[in-house]
Amino acid sequence: MDLRFTDHSQFHRAAAGMVGSAIGFSLALHPITPLAPLVGGVLGIGLGAAFAYGKSWRMIFAVLATLPLFLMSPTWASLVASASIASLGIALGGPRGMRGLAGMALGIATTVVAMWVAVRIGHAQRTMAWPTWITDAVAAAAMGIVGVLATLPRHFSMAVDPVSAAKRALPSVLDAEVRDLCNRASAIWTTAKERLDAQDQALVREGVLKAFEVASKSNAVKLSGSGDSELVARMAELDKRIAAATDDEVKTQYQSARAALDDQQKYRDRIRQGRERLVARMHNHVAALEKYQLAATGLEASRVEGAPAMKQLEELSKDVAASSEALAEVELPAATVAAASN
Repeated sequence: MDLRFTDHSQFHRAAAGMVGSAIGFSLALHPITPLAPLVGGVLGIGLGAAFAYGKSWRMIFAVLATLPLFLMSPTWASLVASASIASLGIALGGPRGMRGLAGMALGIATTVVAMWVAVRIGHAQRTMAWPTWITDAVAAAAMGIVGVLATLPRHFSMAVDPVSAAKRALPSVLDAEVRDLCNRASAIWTTAKERLDAQDQALVREGVLKAFEVASKSNAVKLSGSGDSELVARMAELDKRIAAATDDEVKTQYQSARAALDDQQKYRDRIRQGRERLVARMHNHVAALEKYQLAATGLEASRVEGAPAMKQLEELSKDVAASSEALAEVELPAATVAAASN
């Protein structure tokens, strides 16, 4: 799962707008009301959101959010009511559905915490000796700093990365060469998902997933049982016994055992050849992915250069697709694998 933070510039504008506006409103309201830090903070959060995300009508919600502070006694209920209205103004136009509801809940909680921080600063022992206008400005600034956290749902996004999931699902024990090819394929995808467009990403993603799929299957294509040297020694020993046997039944049994060992040798040779083909095609496939990723990374330049560059890129994409199909065909018959393990 990928966790991404997007639109940094908008978040920076929201932060600067909320803090700066909160200070400005609190200083303007300081001579008028003792609620200047809270009211200024709420208005500052609304104006900062409008400055960063547009829609000046957000200020209407900010103004409405100040009403509970004036009309209700200063309790948690009034803070929650004010925070709910303010967070509605922040959330509108943002994520929808369950993500939008979660954003609303976070906005309410964040705004309440921001108000609590402002109140704590205003009543802190260390600020008692400060001029009241400075205390109000600092409290409102703190409220704006905390309040910007209510915009996080707009910027955080989570996406399930099938390549990362497939890599985690790879067998824990892989041959070093196959593991290295998987790591190279994963590195190709890391670059592709950051720098390529959706169409090119899809091609690279499918190619990398195919490499992982074959890597997982490669674990089944392993030689087991007796080693080659032991098998050769056993066949040589049986040849001696067959030559020395005087009883027909004994000789027949030794010959049958010798034939079974010979079949094992043939199976092992076929598996070894199949595995070499699998690794060779994986090398070719990963190299094709690397070539395509490098070419597609310069896609914008290719578009400027014109049709020849784009045609080359299309041909490379066909190479990757053909490589994926060829890689999918590298499978040993189940009977061969099973027989080699006996």
